[in-house]
This record gives sequence, C-alpha cells and structure tokens, in this order.
Amino acid sequence: MNAPLIRKISLLFVIFGVGFIAGQVTFSLDQRAKEVARRVSLVEGVVGYGQKETARRLEQLAAIGYVDGTYDRQSELRGVLVHDRERTCPGVNFYSSRIRTEARLIDNDGVELHSWSFPGDDGWEHAELLPDGHVLVVVNGQGVLKLDLDSELEWRYETSAHHDLAVRASTGDIYALANERHPSEDIHPDVDIIEDIIVVLDPDGRFRERISILDMMRRSPYAFLLASPQHLPSDLEEGENLHLDLLHTNHIQVLDGSLADRSPLFREGNILLSMRTINTIVIADPRTRQVLWAWGPTNLYRQHHPTLLANGHILIFDNGRRRSQIVELDPLSLEVVWRYAPERGFLSQFRGSVQRLPNGNTLITESDKGYVFEVTPDGDTVWQFANPDVNQDKNRIAIWRMTRYPREALGFLD
Repeated sequence: MNAPLIRKISLLFVIFGVGFIAGQVTFSLDQRAKEVARRVSLVEGVVGYGQKETARRLEQLAAIGYVDGTYDRQSELRGVLVHDRERTCPGVNFYSSRIRTEARLIDNDGVELHSWSFPGDDGWEHAELLPDGHVLVVVNGQGVLKLDLDSELEWRYETSAHHDLAVRASTGDIYALANERHPSEDIHPDVDIIEDIIVVLDPDGRFRERISILDMMRRSPYAFLLASPQHLPSDLEEGENLHLDLLHTNHIQVLDGSLADRSPLFREGNILLSMRTINTIVIADPRTRQVLWAWGPTNLYRQHHPTLLANGHILIFDNGRRRSQIVELDPLSLEVVWRYAPERGFLSQFRGSVQRLPNGNTLITESDKGYVFEVTPDGDTVWQFANPDVNQDKNRIAIWRMTRYPREALGFLD
C-alpha cells in the first residue's frame, strides 16, 4: 500500500473519530485548536478532492475546538467522592469551570469558603488566587483582569491573552501569555502565523514589556523543533482562515531564584514554558532572550503545566495519545525520577494540571473530564473530586486547574 493512500485512509479515521466524539461531548470554537487538523500531512487531496477543497474541508474539521465538557455516565456524582483524612494533604482548593466566569474556594470536604465572579466576558480560561484574596483572570483572547475579594474590578488590560499567567515573586509583575496573528513570508508565503508572546504588566496592570517566545525559539539551538509548514497547500483561496500555530505555549512559571545555587538555569527571573505543538518544555532567560534548556520531544506528548519543585525537579502533566501520565524529571541529569501512570489509566487530551503537595502527595487535575484526584507517592488515591458543574446533557464541565493552598497562607479566610 503506497504512502499517499495510507495517509488518505488515516484522515478518514480522523474524521470518523471526530464525528463520534462530537456525539459524546460539547465543543466550543477555538482558533488555536485548528492546528490539530492542519497537522494532517495530506496535501494530495482527500479521496479525490483537490488541494483547495482539501484545505477547505480540513478547515471545517479544525473548527471543532477544545471540549468544554465530557459526557459522564456517572453524571450524578458531585463534589468530594473520596477523602482519606489520615493521608490527604490538609488545605483548601481553588478552581474554576471552563465556560463560567466564576471561581470557587472549597475545603477538603467540598464546603465552599468563598467565590468570585465577574459576568460579561466569555468563560475564564485561567484564574490565579493571590494570598490577599485578589484574583487574576485570563479571559481568552480578550485580556487580563484583576478582581478584589468582593469581585470588584481593580483593573483590566486588553490583550489577546490565553492559557496562563504567572506572578514574579520579587517584583509582583505579571507575566501573561498572549499571541499575535500576522503574515511571516519567511515561514510561509500565504498563511498567517500565530506568534506566542509574553506581555509583562506591573502589579497595577500597566504594560512593561513584550517578549516574543517565537523569536527566542527561532534564534535558539532548538529552532529545528519548530513545526514545518510544508504540509500546507501553496495555492490557498483568498479569504481562507488557515494559520500556523507553531508553538501553542500553554504554561509559564517565573522562577524565584531559591535554587539558583544548584544551577544557573534556576536563576531568579528565568521562565519555564510549555509548548504543546512541539511537545517541548524550555527554560529561558527573558532578559537576554535566550533559551537555556529544552526537553520533551519523543518523551512528552501535548504536555501541560511543568512546574519547578523545591527539590529541583520538574513535575509535568504529560497528556499522551491514549493515556495521560505524570512525570517528575531531574532537569540536570535528564532522568525521570518518578512517574504516575496507573494500569487502569486516566486521560485528558486537551488540558491538564498537576501540583506536588507539602506532604509529598500529588494533586492531579484530569481537566477535560472535570475530575481531580490526589495520590500518594505509591499511587494510592486518597482524595477525589468531581466538578459539580454538570449540564442537562450530562456533560461534566472541564476544570483547567485546581490548586491547593495551606489554609494559613490565605489570610483573608480569617
């Protein structure tokens, strides 16, 4: 069987699979998800279609975006399902549902302690709780806003924000992920690119600087990892909405410098980034615009939420193709020192989050399905939570990230 025919058959399975999934879950349109279909390496046409028709049909397929919720046969389950009080890490839990404009803080029994909301925008993509009870919010494609404890708007910065933000401990500056769409003929003569950037704001929401993640990667020794645009037809019809999402950066952490004595990689102000399209995490110096370290290709697949731990390791939610897993990596030796990949398995294809807790347990957000669970180092589940936000079609709404805080770290609770 020749290669072109194999690719055609493969695409038919992709289209069938999307059709099946569409009957089980709800979807929302999302520009960045178009890269999924666009990465099918088929430029000859689909079962007799020409290049232009192929591009049009791939665009229709790609218009199906991230899932907002997943059909759950056990949709009656709500809140805390498992709570081993002897082994669960104490604390309170902050999270928000994918399509809502609100966030909640609950205790380990599921009792709500506080909530924040600000109607009028599309659903919040990410909400970050600050120790004083203020909340920073990423509104996808619209901007970053800050709410006080009473959900009053303190400020708003308009930008094409997406996925994540981080606060630099030493200055309080906010590093928000954003992107810009524009032509780049040296990458592709006919198709716009998506350029991932970091917008740095001061604590009052005023612009400080713009850092191009794409430029850093293109100038780095890791530029060869950037996706090739050669699979796109060169004779696209005018007005078609194709674009190249070369990186799809989905996480940022600003390092606090507490581990700088171990390696220059961990210098204060360096940033840890996750780039979904190229299955890569990097550490970069935003001052020099240099990529210092990279890891992931052949080891990760569509990963999320890499976090530098106090022990100098990096904890990663590896989404995977058929099963997800949690990986703990020593970035200096490049050795995987711990892995959570249970035989029964769990899977979140489009999102995911992981947090190492003070007692050594690990909190895992199986984002797409709307479940969160805490496991011991040996893999025992000691806490489990099901998002109580379930719609009338029995779709449990996704949770981007749940974060557990020591209660004493949140002074406003007293």
